[in-house]
Amino acid sequence: MSNRQPNVRAHTVIDPRTMGRPVHLLGGFANQLRDDIADFLRARINRRYKASFQIDAISFIAAPADSQRWLSYAADEGRIHFVIERPLLLCLLRYRYGSPLPEMSAATDSATPPLTPVIEEPETATEERLGIMLGQQLSELAVRRIESAQRSPAETPAEVTFTEAALHGANDGDWLLRLTLSETRCNVSGELLLKISAVWMNRLLQALAPARERSRQKQITATKPFPARLQLTLRARLLEKEVSLGTLLDLRQGDVLPISVGDADVLIGDSRLFTASVAEHHGKLCLTSLADVD
Repeated sequence: MSNRQPNVRAHTVIDPRTMGRPVHLLGGFANQLRDDIADFLRARINRRYKASFQIDAISFIAAPADSQRWLSYAADEGRIHFVIERPLLLCLLRYRYGSPLPEMSAATDSATPPLTPVIEEPETATEERLGIMLGQQLSELAVRRIESAQRSPAETPAEVTFTEAALHGANDGDWLLRLTLSETRCNVSGELLLKISAVWMNRLLQALAPARERSRQKQITATKPFPARLQLTLRARLLEKEVSLGTLLDLRQGDVLPISVGDADVLIGDSRLFTASVAEHHGKLCLTSLADVD
């Protein structure tokens, strides 16, 4: 009786998110973003606090499903999600607030990889704020790098704002940028993760696409009805106040001009087309109840 095992052919599982897309060019983008983050670590952390954080490895993959606790940041219609392993964050926290740092032993073998200790102390509000701030700074770096890859970047850079404390799982189209960081003085090593949502990945992949593919996208856009392709800039005039020349000349630093915000005028160029009510939504002023001007 033969003990030979039958030949089994291994099958490659194809991720549908990568089909027909220039994912082979993402390595170049990842290296550019790695340089951006390395410059950030040098200028904003290492030089300021005499630390030695460095990037040891980087990878860019389609994001698998997970139950990770993420910090989430809104940027235009999309999101960037961020998480950093706690030993790295606590090491940064010690540098930032001048806490005692472990001294490196002279007998330590430099070839020995850093160890990631088990963290048992509870999370503090200061640690949480530092994580939120760091995540926002790195998310902004990722958004700016994607915008710079676009052939026609937006005139106004996307605003990145912290929006929620936790996110579970990955959505279709999300991609994961994984960086391995280390710091020799604290003797720690760990991962920093940025999950990039489908909205921003679509922008990036469109920017990386060959010229022929971008031309095809433009042709698809050109087939839309003309009103959908015509871009107009609306300008809102919130208030006007008349003062005498004497009052204007008498104004000094710290003086207050009483005003009240009523309906705003909405203009295209110098043409007044609508009136609108001014409302607040999540800390931003919005126009609502638009009405045609007679």
